[in-house]
Amino acid sequence: MTKMKKYIWIWMVAALVLTGCGSKQEAGGNMVQAMFDSSDKTLYGLACDGCNDTLVIFLRLPYDSSDPDTLHILNAVKKRQVMGKIHIGDKLAIMRNEADSTVADLVIVTEQLLGQWRYLVFPTLHHRADMEGNTERQKIAQLPDSIKALLEIPREYGMDIKHDNMMYNVGSFQRVKTSDEETPVDYPIAEVFNEWKIFNGRLVMLNCQADSLGEMQVVASDTADIELLEADSLVMRFKDGLRCYYRKVDEPKE
Repeated sequence: MTKMKKYIWIWMVAALVLTGCGSKQEAGGNMVQAMFDSSDKTLYGLACDGCNDTLVIFLRLPYDSSDPDTLHILNAVKKRQVMGKIHIGDKLAIMRNEADSTVADLVIVTEQLLGQWRYLVFPTLHHRADMEGNTERQKIAQLPDSIKALLEIPREYGMDIKHDNMMYNVGSFQRVKTSDEETPVDYPIAEVFNEWKIFNGRLVMLNCQADSLGEMQVVASDTADIELLEADSLVMRFKDGLRCYYRKVDEPKE
């Protein structure tokens, strides 16, 4: 009875999670099915009391009324492969060691992924025919100070990671078509994704759109490794290199 009482509130959370997932699946959402894909080796669960720097204790998701599992994470902690700080009730994504089933190689506190993540992007000089053949430095040297100043103005790009595996992107989504004089600088086109998941320990971002039959199809995707996850910092490794995010907190309304 003591053990049952110890985990009863976490079991209630698990039941609520499953109820919510069931509703989403009935509504036609594809992320619940994708999250528990049979080819995904990630273990999903809810953190239980007793987690520390050597052990992770969790209830499996989908919840099957079983007792909590325990995995050793000392080596993962030493290798900085525990992403985020584990709190009781947090959702976790865990990669188990293939040679030793009692050890976890990677733990991601997916609860801490939720939020608004931003990074700054600086513009580049807009292409002009009269500057062809010059280096970038030479092109900038020929510019008036007013245009040079525009090159120092960053914009916030990033992503809002939501519950239920939804996400939104922030940035410039199209170029303004005007004359060269009116657009002296260009900002990169931001990627558009609307769903996310953890798959085999990696963050996968998807752009899912309905086809002519109303079936949801993936029209674009990208994958990144999470290198660091802290309360206000996120570092991810994409195919073209590292990207460092800061957490944006909405300012209180007056």
